[in-house]
Amino acid sequence: MSAAIDAGMMNMAGNDMPTLPRAVMPLLVTVAALITALFAGRAVQPALNRPLTALRIDGALTHLSPAQIAAAAAVPVHTHIFDADLSGLRTRIEALPWVGRARVSRVWPDRLDIRVWERVPAARWGDQQLLDTDGAAFAPRARDLQPAPIQALPQLSGPVSREAEVMAAYRGLNEALQSSDFAAEGLSLDARGEWRMTTARGIELRLGDGDPLAHVPLLLGTISRTLAPYMEQIAYIDLRYTNGFSVGWLNGRDCDAQRAATASERTSAATPGCSTKASLVPSPALPTSPTPAKPASAKPAPNRPSPPAASAPKTKAHVVAPAAAKEGKK
Repeated sequence: MSAAIDAGMMNMAGNDMPTLPRAVMPLLVTVAALITALFAGRAVQPALNRPLTALRIDGALTHLSPAQIAAAAAVPVHTHIFDADLSGLRTRIEALPWVGRARVSRVWPDRLDIRVWERVPAARWGDQQLLDTDGAAFAPRARDLQPAPIQALPQLSGPVSREAEVMAAYRGLNEALQSSDFAAEGLSLDARGEWRMTTARGIELRLGDGDPLAHVPLLLGTISRTLAPYMEQIAYIDLRYTNGFSVGWLNGRDCDAQRAATASERTSAATPGCSTKASLVPSPALPTSPTPAKPASAKPAPNRPSPPAASAPKTKAHVVAPAAAKEGKK
């Protein structure tokens, strides 16, 4: 009897041993495989971490060269592919004024790929900056501002952080007025919030505060009909009145040189020896000119296209050695 009881007790003790659920076993196998792969990877990484021998540079490059981009990347000598700081490389490349954004990636065994999106200039901003097609300001080298295509861009200005607003207002005015005598060539917003627009004929439009596009119906209607024969004699039109507008006239023969100058050469203020006289026009009556009226003889103002993104050149890849960074700095 005692022996039977002891055997039963032994059988019960054996059944109480803990066991793992079947669902846990695949998880343990996966964890073990990952640990093994991790240690194996560390063991073989030195063999796979090859020294860099080339940089591949892709992008539609107009104002930048592959050597300049390689120089900005400044990849340290003897850098291995897995040791390259991709974030730091991208930050240094994007610090170039003409670079809108960049992407850097590894290509095993020994190359880095750099993709660059160059800014497309849409307008001049102040004296030393440009605006890209997104309305972001950037400051290229002074010599990059001199080429004729850059000088032909519209001239915009305004307070810091208002660039996109000024760009949007210019695009709206240009689209509305481009086929009229008031085709837009420049637009400025001063610190007080007042707008001034320069036309392709060199006439300054004083638009005041508020929405500059609100004056478009008046410009295309009453003002165009009233002042069409006198465009060459107008220095400015002031639209900051509730019930009318005033006109500043170029006065006398001393203004002939200014009148004949190109729109970019004429200034909003009267030059010495060329005075202006304002005439208030409260209704659609013909204005009284201080000098005999002359029929307009100038050619119609050229239409200036709106500054959307210009067609970018085709993307081209360049493969250079990391040592090209030294050449780009010379």
